Amino acid sequence: MQIVQFNIEMYDDVYRIWSETGLTLTVSDTKEQVQRSLEYSKDLFLVGLVDEKIVAVVLGAFDGRRGYVHHLAVDPEYQNKGYGRLMMEELHHRFKLKDVKKVHLFIEVDNVGVKEFYLKMGWHVRDDLMMMSYVP
Repeated sequence: MQIVQFNIEMYDDVYRIWSETGLTLTVSDTKEQVQRSLEYSKDLFLVGLVDEKIVAVVLGAFDGRRGYVHHLAVDPEYQNKGYGRLMMEELHHRFKLKDVKKVHLFIEVDNVGVKEFYLKMGWHVRDDLMMMSYVP
């Protein structure tokens, strides 16, 4: 698998993968909002290609202090081949180049399989925090 930076021409294929993998997609995932995210962390928004087909995606972000992982997804036809792990390893490498000391991610509570994936990669569940959101 070849890993490259996302560009907006890839949006439809990436959105399809996000949809097919059951991610909850919101107004933050429109083409316009995704384009906006490229202004901040374009080097952390990655896609994986097999035979020039997009089969994996991860949207990394960096706020100057912490790294964040959003929307890691692998096309259902290509799952269980190590592509998700490769995407995360490349993202971690890029975080390391930015001297990121801590990375966070969010998992929907009913997505047990994804939780197990991250636990196997060395992540741990935190029970000392509560996530809150505000939509202006």
